[in-house]
Amino acid sequence: MKVLIAGGGTGGHYFPALSVAYELKRRGHEVIYVGSKRGIEGKLGFPASYSLLLSHSSVRGRGLSSLFSLFGHLKAFKESFLFIRKLKPRVAVVFGGYSSLPAGLACVALRVGLFIQEQNSVPGKVNRILSRFATSAFLGFPAASDFLRCPSIFTGNPLRKEIKEARKTKRKEVLRKLKLSEEKRTLLVLGGSQGALFINEALKSVARELPKGIQVVHITGKGKDKGLKEAYQRAGIEARIFPFYEKIWELYLIADGAISRSGALAISELSAFKVPTLFIPYPYAADDHQYKNALYLAKRGGALLYRQEEITKEKLLGGIKTVLFDIMARERMKKVLENAFPTNADEEIVNEIERWSRKRG
Repeated sequence: MKVLIAGGGTGGHYFPALSVAYELKRRGHEVIYVGSKRGIEGKLGFPASYSLLLSHSSVRGRGLSSLFSLFGHLKAFKESFLFIRKLKPRVAVVFGGYSSLPAGLACVALRVGLFIQEQNSVPGKVNRILSRFATSAFLGFPAASDFLRCPSIFTGNPLRKEIKEARKTKRKEVLRKLKLSEEKRTLLVLGGSQGALFINEALKSVARELPKGIQVVHITGKGKDKGLKEAYQRAGIEARIFPFYEKIWELYLIADGAISRSGALAISELSAFKVPTLFIPYPYAADDHQYKNALYLAKRGGALLYRQEEITKEKLLGGIKTVLFDIMARERMKKVLENAFPTNADEEIVNEIERWSRKRG
């Protein structure tokens, strides 16, 4: 069976699409991919038998920029239409991102079976539009169903195969690799794929007051680490600071607790490793979706959650102590995280696509 995968631009769309593509190929299906030259897929590539990378701009903008964007999307729709008509996929799965809209609409025009996968608790514009034509949606968070026009299945977000396999790795090996102690509690600090200057500055300001007996692994984002190394050194805190860490699953494995933004994949991946986390959502995320993502866990006792404007020195330090040292709170969080999301979302998505195909004959 030929299956078209569309979506990308950022890791939040790209990595779930990649996970499902690998599962499709593992079962012998042929994968066709439509994405963006400007997105992460343009740099990392995609394991598809046939690929079309579009160079159009996003649908956002005002005035002349929106007009150029419209022309770009018309061109992208034509390219997608011709590409899809030639290759004749039986079914398509759209993962969101602006590059996926022309491909999704082309599939509708060509009567290709359409599914969508929504990573966040509040769907983006592309998936909201395409949900009017989709057979069903695969949801990373159950609340997303309220915004969509098609039936939905709560599958959780597909996780990279490296994430799944990392749980078999020995924690001691990673600690030795990073030259960290096996005796100290490890705090992981994440700011999303671009880093978070607010979180970096907040940790810098409380470095001297951090609990004794901890060590820190801090992902800062490119160019956002100014003065952080010196702050940890002055505080006597053993710290490993990286602008980006490719094998992020290694850090999940050694984390006793975390501070993080609350993008859909960060939550899904931290939950997979049952890491007690203090979430500080990015305040300017579309539709406040990062806050609503983290709220799903916080309401169940599975995480701590503060809006950025609520963070004080006391709350930050208190949250760090809770996720690292509060035995009862940590056990409660881990229990919630163990059951917060379905496992093997990629397999369930492919199962559903295969069931649909069999019914269609």
